Amino acid sequence: MTAARIIEAIASLLWPLLVAVLLIRVLPHVPSLVAELRRAMRSRAFTVKIGGAELTVEEATEQLRRQVTDLQTHLAVQLAERGERAAAPPPAPVPPGAAPGAPVPPGAPGGATDAAGPATGQGRSTILWVDDRPGDRTLELAKLRDDGVEVLLARSTAEAMDVLSLRRGVQAIVTDLVRSEDGEFRSHAGLALLRQLKEAEQDQPVLVYTDGRRAELDRQDALDAGATVVTSSPLDLFAALRRLLSSPSADPDPLPAGLGRLRRRPTRPG
Repeated sequence: MTAARIIEAIASLLWPLLVAVLLIRVLPHVPSLVAELRRAMRSRAFTVKIGGAELTVEEATEQLRRQVTDLQTHLAVQLAERGERAAAPPPAPVPPGAAPGAPVPPGAPGGATDAAGPATGQGRSTILWVDDRPGDRTLELAKLRDDGVEVLLARSTAEAMDVLSLRRGVQAIVTDLVRSEDGEFRSHAGLALLRQLKEAEQDQPVLVYTDGRRAELDRQDALDAGATVVTSSPLDLFAALRRLLSSPSADPDPLPAGLGRLRRRPTRPG
């Protein structure tokens, strides 16, 4: 037998041997790999990146579900109101010689609209968002940043007060009601923040953004403590922020805490 035939015979035996070795080494791990893949698919543990934050598909799906549900609710209300307006009798005509500046019916040309456009010439708006779990609000934070709003984050009441003491120009504050702070669950952390803001003479509007049950349960307490808006709806939140940030009265560079009373004191003539 020549050397070439010997090499060919060895090669023909080597391939099955290599395949057998690979199977012996890989097969024991196949069940665990398959189980892990099934578990990942069942729990949707794959991650996606939204606005710089990494979420599991399950978390992203839940946030999208909340947004879509809220949008559907608002659309249903608007459609119902539109139907009621269509069924209502037409308004009485304005009598000849009516004084200029008479009220214009909503929706008519030149009439008032619910949404306020951004004030012209106004710089970038800045808000403070207080939430111990900002990942649960990734979509809201991403939308605000896409709209050009600078969002400062704080995870506790103490951290929020520190941010406000160091950073000027915060025009509005968004806070949740329930937080875990210093390893302790606090069901009224948002109300505590409202009280501390009042004591520190921080006069920015505060929007309480929480789940529907807490919004209904603690709405009056939050309003009594100084909240401007209490809502669980992202659309209501965005609309309120748009009105507040586009208002000409919004001061982009408020005086430090403690000088608010001096700023409001009228100047003496002469």
